[in-house]
Amino acid sequence: MKTNLKEITKEIKEGDLTGFKTLVEAFKDKAFSLCMKILKEKNESEDALQDSFIKLYNSIQSGQFEEKSSLSTYFYRIVYNTAIEYYRKYRAKNFNIVSFEVNESSFREGDELTRNLNIITRKTGNTSSTENDVTLDEVNGIINEYLNSLPEHYSVILTMFYINELSINEISEILRIPSGTIKSRIFRAREKLKEILLSNFRKEELLEYVLN
Repeated sequence: MKTNLKEITKEIKEGDLTGFKTLVEAFKDKAFSLCMKILKEKNESEDALQDSFIKLYNSIQSGQFEEKSSLSTYFYRIVYNTAIEYYRKYRAKNFNIVSFEVNESSFREGDELTRNLNIITRKTGNTSSTENDVTLDEVNGIINEYLNSLPEHYSVILTMFYINELSINEISEILRIPSGTIKSRIFRAREKLKEILLSNFRKEELLEYVLN
Protein backbone atom coordinates (compact mmCIF):
# COMPACT_ATOMS: atom_id res chain seq x y z
CA MET A 1 0.00 0.00 0.00
CA LYS A 2 1.35 3.40 -0.96
CA THR A 3 1.76 5.92 1.85
CA ASN A 4 3.31 8.82 -0.09
CA LEU A 5 0.46 11.34 -0.21
CA LYS A 6 2.08 13.42 -2.95
CA GLU A 7 2.34 10.34 -5.11
CA ILE A 8 -1.28 9.47 -4.37
CA THR A 9 -2.57 12.95 -5.23
CA LYS A 10 -0.57 12.83 -8.48
CA GLU A 11 -2.26 9.53 -9.37
CA ILE A 12 -5.70 10.95 -8.60
CA LYS A 13 -5.05 13.94 -10.86
CA GLU A 14 -4.21 11.46 -13.60
CA GLY A 15 -7.53 9.66 -13.05
CA ASP A 16 -6.14 6.61 -11.22
CA LEU A 17 -8.65 5.46 -8.57
CA THR A 18 -6.18 3.13 -6.83
CA GLY A 19 -4.58 5.97 -4.91
CA PHE A 20 -7.97 7.37 -3.94
CA LYS A 21 -9.02 4.02 -2.50
CA THR A 22 -5.87 4.18 -0.37
CA LEU A 23 -6.96 7.58 0.97
CA VAL A 24 -10.43 6.28 1.75
CA GLU A 25 -9.02 3.37 3.74
CA ALA A 26 -6.60 5.65 5.59
CA PHE A 27 -9.14 8.30 6.60
CA LYS A 28 -12.60 6.74 6.71
CA ASP A 29 -12.77 5.50 10.33
CA LYS A 30 -11.42 8.63 12.00
CA ALA A 31 -13.38 10.92 9.69
CA PHE A 32 -16.55 8.99 10.53
CA SER A 33 -15.88 9.61 14.23
CA LEU A 34 -15.77 13.34 13.54
CA CYS A 35 -19.05 13.20 11.59
CA MET A 36 -20.69 11.29 14.44
CA LYS A 37 -19.57 13.89 16.99
CA ILE A 38 -21.36 16.57 14.99
CA LEU A 39 -24.39 14.72 13.59
CA LYS A 40 -24.86 12.02 16.26
CA GLU A 41 -26.72 9.85 13.75
CA LYS A 42 -25.18 6.94 11.86
CA ASN A 43 -26.93 7.22 8.48
CA GLU A 44 -26.43 10.99 8.22
CA SER A 45 -22.78 10.58 9.23
CA GLU A 46 -22.23 7.95 6.55
CA ASP A 47 -23.82 10.21 3.93
CA ALA A 48 -21.73 13.20 5.05
CA LEU A 49 -18.57 11.10 4.96
CA GLN A 50 -19.32 9.83 1.45
CA ASP A 51 -20.03 13.37 0.29
CA SER A 52 -16.74 14.52 1.86
CA PHE A 53 -14.74 11.93 -0.06
CA ILE A 54 -16.43 12.95 -3.31
CA LYS A 55 -15.55 16.58 -2.62
CA LEU A 56 -11.95 15.58 -1.83
CA TYR A 57 -11.62 13.58 -5.05
CA ASN A 58 -13.05 16.39 -7.19
CA SER A 59 -10.86 18.94 -5.44
CA ILE A 60 -7.66 16.97 -6.03
CA GLN A 61 -8.47 16.09 -9.63
CA SER A 62 -9.43 19.65 -10.54
CA GLY A 63 -6.29 21.06 -8.95
CA GLN A 64 -8.25 23.01 -6.32
CA PHE A 65 -6.14 21.33 -3.63
CA GLU A 66 -2.89 23.25 -3.99
CA GLU A 67 -0.99 21.40 -1.24
CA LYS A 68 -0.53 24.61 0.77
CA SER A 69 -1.68 22.66 3.83
CA SER A 70 -1.36 18.95 4.56
CA LEU A 71 -3.85 16.66 2.84
CA SER A 72 -5.21 15.45 6.20
CA THR A 73 -5.86 19.03 7.37
CA TYR A 74 -7.50 19.85 4.05
CA PHE A 75 -9.69 16.75 4.17
CA TYR A 76 -10.80 17.17 7.79
CA ARG A 77 -11.82 20.75 7.00
CA ILE A 78 -14.02 19.30 4.22
CA VAL A 79 -15.45 16.72 6.64
CA TYR A 80 -16.14 19.33 9.30
CA ASN A 81 -17.83 21.76 6.91
CA THR A 82 -19.83 19.01 5.22
CA ALA A 83 -21.10 17.65 8.53
CA ILE A 84 -22.25 21.13 9.54
CA GLU A 85 -24.02 21.51 6.18
CA TYR A 86 -25.86 18.25 6.83
CA TYR A 87 -26.78 19.35 10.34
CA ARG A 88 -28.28 22.59 9.06
CA LYS A 89 -30.08 20.77 6.26
CA TYR A 90 -31.81 18.19 8.46
CA ARG A 91 -32.45 20.20 11.60
CA ALA A 92 -34.52 23.36 11.96
CA LYS A 93 -32.19 25.11 14.38
CA ASN A 94 -28.76 26.69 14.38
CA PHE A 95 -25.83 24.46 15.11
CA ASN A 96 -24.22 25.71 18.30
CA ILE A 97 -20.70 24.67 17.33
CA VAL A 98 -20.65 27.57 14.87
CA SER A 99 -20.86 29.99 17.80
CA PHE A 100 -17.59 29.14 19.51
CA GLU A 101 -17.54 32.33 21.51
CA VAL A 102 -20.15 32.86 24.23
CA ASN A 103 -21.06 36.50 24.82
CA GLU A 104 -22.73 36.35 28.23
CA SER A 105 -21.13 38.86 30.60
CA SER A 106 -21.00 36.27 33.39
CA PHE A 107 -19.45 33.55 31.20
CA ARG A 108 -16.01 32.20 32.00
CA GLU A 109 -14.15 29.87 29.64
CA GLY A 110 -14.86 26.34 30.81
CA ASP A 111 -18.31 27.01 32.32
CA GLU A 112 -19.90 24.85 29.60
CA LEU A 113 -18.14 21.80 31.02
CA THR A 114 -20.49 21.74 33.99
CA ARG A 115 -23.47 23.89 33.01
CA ASN A 116 -25.57 20.98 31.68
CA LEU A 117 -23.60 18.15 33.27
CA ASN A 118 -25.19 15.86 35.85
CA ILE A 119 -22.93 14.37 38.51
CA ILE A 120 -21.30 11.31 36.95
CA THR A 121 -20.78 8.46 39.41
CA ARG A 122 -19.76 4.84 39.41
CA LYS A 123 -22.65 2.57 38.59
CA THR A 124 -21.86 0.61 41.75
CA GLY A 125 -22.62 3.69 43.83
CA ASN A 126 -19.50 3.03 45.89
CA THR A 127 -16.84 5.63 45.20
CA SER A 128 -14.03 4.64 47.52
CA SER A 129 -14.54 1.07 48.69
CA THR A 130 -11.44 -1.05 49.06
CA GLU A 131 -13.55 -4.19 48.62
CA ASN A 132 -14.09 -3.69 44.90
CA ASP A 133 -11.10 -3.24 42.62
CA VAL A 134 -11.56 -0.73 39.84
CA THR A 135 -12.18 -2.28 36.43
CA LEU A 136 -11.16 -0.88 33.08
CA ASP A 137 -14.80 -1.07 31.95
CA GLU A 138 -15.88 1.12 34.89
CA VAL A 139 -13.27 3.76 34.13
CA ASN A 140 -13.99 3.72 30.40
CA GLY A 141 -17.72 3.90 31.12
CA ILE A 142 -17.30 7.13 33.07
CA ILE A 143 -14.90 8.56 30.47
CA ASN A 144 -17.37 7.83 27.65
CA GLU A 145 -20.26 9.28 29.65
CA TYR A 146 -18.25 12.42 30.26
CA LEU A 147 -17.19 12.80 26.63
CA ASN A 148 -20.78 12.35 25.46
CA SER A 149 -21.91 15.08 27.88
CA LEU A 150 -19.55 17.73 26.51
CA PRO A 151 -20.77 20.64 24.38
CA GLU A 152 -19.86 20.16 20.71
CA HIS A 153 -17.24 22.90 20.70
CA TYR A 154 -15.30 20.83 23.25
CA SER A 155 -16.04 17.32 21.97
CA VAL A 156 -15.20 18.13 18.34
CA ILE A 157 -11.84 19.60 19.37
CA LEU A 158 -11.06 16.52 21.49
CA THR A 159 -12.07 14.24 18.61
CA MET A 160 -9.79 16.11 16.22
CA PHE A 161 -6.90 16.04 18.69
CA TYR A 162 -7.14 12.50 20.07
CA ILE A 163 -9.01 10.57 17.34
CA ASN A 164 -8.05 12.38 14.13
CA GLU A 165 -4.57 13.04 15.60
CA LEU A 166 -4.43 16.60 14.29
CA SER A 167 -2.07 19.14 15.79
CA ILE A 168 -3.20 22.23 17.70
CA ASN A 169 -2.30 24.39 14.68
CA GLU A 170 -4.18 22.13 12.27
CA ILE A 171 -7.32 22.23 14.43
CA SER A 172 -6.99 26.01 14.66
CA GLU A 173 -6.75 26.21 10.87
CA ILE A 174 -9.81 24.00 10.35
CA LEU A 175 -12.04 25.65 12.95
CA ARG A 176 -10.76 29.20 12.35
CA ILE A 177 -10.24 29.88 16.07
CA PRO A 178 -7.00 30.77 17.92
CA SER A 179 -4.63 27.97 18.87
CA GLY A 180 -4.65 29.32 22.43
CA THR A 181 -8.38 28.62 22.63
CA ILE A 182 -7.80 25.08 21.38
CA LYS A 183 -5.12 24.47 24.01
CA SER A 184 -7.31 25.95 26.74
CA ARG A 185 -10.30 23.76 25.90
CA ILE A 186 -8.24 20.57 25.73
CA PHE A 187 -6.63 21.41 29.09
CA ARG A 188 -9.92 22.31 30.80
CA ALA A 189 -11.67 19.20 29.50
CA ARG A 190 -8.82 16.97 30.69
CA GLU A 191 -8.76 18.61 34.12
CA LYS A 192 -12.53 18.24 34.52
CA LEU A 193 -12.32 14.58 33.53
CA LYS A 194 -9.55 14.05 36.09
CA GLU A 195 -11.73 15.70 38.74
CA ILE A 196 -14.67 13.42 37.92
CA LEU A 197 -12.49 10.30 37.95
CA LEU A 198 -10.91 11.20 41.29
CA SER A 199 -14.37 11.73 42.79
CA ASN A 200 -15.24 8.15 41.84
CA PHE A 201 -11.98 6.25 42.32
CA ARG A 202 -8.98 6.41 44.59
CA LYS A 203 -5.91 7.80 42.85
CA GLU A 204 -4.01 4.58 43.37
CA GLU A 205 -6.87 2.66 41.73
CA LEU A 206 -6.62 4.68 38.55
CA LEU A 207 -2.89 4.05 38.16
CA GLU A 208 -1.05 6.27 35.74
CA TYR A 209 -2.83 5.60 32.48
CA VAL A 210 -5.72 8.05 33.02
CA LEU A 211 -4.01 10.75 35.05
CA ASN A 212 -0.97 11.53 32.92
